[in-house]
Amino acid sequence: MTPRCPVDSLQVHYCQPQDSLLATMVQRTEIPGRPGVPLPYQLRADDGITSVILLCMCMLAYVLSRGRHFLWQQVKDFFSTRERSSLFAEETNTDVRYRFLLLLHTGMVFGLLVFEYLSGRLPTALHAHPIRWLGLYIVACLAYYLLKCALYSFANWTFFDKQKSRRWLDSCFLVFVGEGLLLFPLLLLVVYFDLGAEKKVLFIAFVLVLGKILLFCKCAGIFFGKYYRAFYLIVYFCALEILPSFLLGRTLITISSLL
Repeated sequence: MTPRCPVDSLQVHYCQPQDSLLATMVQRTEIPGRPGVPLPYQLRADDGITSVILLCMCMLAYVLSRGRHFLWQQVKDFFSTRERSSLFAEETNTDVRYRFLLLLHTGMVFGLLVFEYLSGRLPTALHAHPIRWLGLYIVACLAYYLLKCALYSFANWTFFDKQKSRRWLDSCFLVFVGEGLLLFPLLLLVVYFDLGAEKKVLFIAFVLVLGKILLFCKCAGIFFGKYYRAFYLIVYFCALEILPSFLLGRTLITISSLL
């Protein structure tokens, strides 16, 4: 059995075994190298981010495969000019499930877009615990929607009847989840295909502005008559849209400052 001997990187040693008739020469040479350059953080390489995107795809596929009637009914009610909804449009437990999944999907999409925007502008602490910060952004986006619905419900309870309030909240829901459905393909292009920042901003702005225009028209049609419509829209719609958006922006800034 050949004994071991220490090896120096600059010298050659001869290790003598117990059998003196054999000799083993061990030579080792170490060449110093250069340190590698670490790769920048990429969302596509993060397993947690990929898992969240896959979860979004599964929820969307489930709703589109089994809840097409629910979505179609929501779209018809949105563009309908009837004062009252159909008597057969009562919401079931399954519809509530679809509503919850669509809200969660939209919150995840907006949270991922916010995380993608801030990932290149914040320190590495965001990259060290991405799921934690992503969860905070998703919660903030969902809290924005719930706060807006709460403000609208309070204002509608004060000035309008229950039927109009229900129609308006359904309209807000459809526009919110519609924005999530339109922005999900954009999210895939941004994460996996490096879509340019200019195109990304233009598409997001187009989707958000389109949603506000639809809500503006729906608000005018549900609540206000022809007289003093512009005044009421400014007081009601703009005020209740600006306040939650301002609070959402301040919340995201506060979360980012924790890094």
